[in-house]
Amino acid sequence: MNVILDTNIWVSFLFGKQLQSVRSLFTDKDVHVYVSYDLIKELLDVTSRPKIKQHISQDAVVAMWDLMKEKCYVVDNYPTISAPVRDPKDVYLLAMADAIPADVIITGDKDLLALTTFKETEIITFAEFQLLLSAKKE
Repeated sequence: MNVILDTNIWVSFLFGKQLQSVRSLFTDKDVHVYVSYDLIKELLDVTSRPKIKQHISQDAVVAMWDLMKEKCYVVDNYPTISAPVRDPKDVYLLAMADAIPADVIITGDKDLLALTTFKETEIITFAEFQLLLSAKKE
């Protein structure tokens, strides 16, 4: 299963000190998590903001980057697309999903979640993804 974690998911794990929850995704050999330079750039921007930095540990940020380097697949060649999203900054996620092709985008972004799907890609929350994984193991 090809998966994209939206920036807000990575950041929420840093806030909640729940990087282990993300790490558990990588123990499932059927789950392949993809990142892109656009996603990494957005994460760098968000995690360097003073309001965010004061609430997350530098160790957690380093652990996240290490996890990405070791376990994630990088997709860096995807077309520019137009998509029905309110925030144009989210379009790259849909373009990534189309290029991979991704089975799932995991996000907490209400505008993306409202789409429910983009082409063949489901757009779901992390909790929904965990239920999906549990159902596949049964």
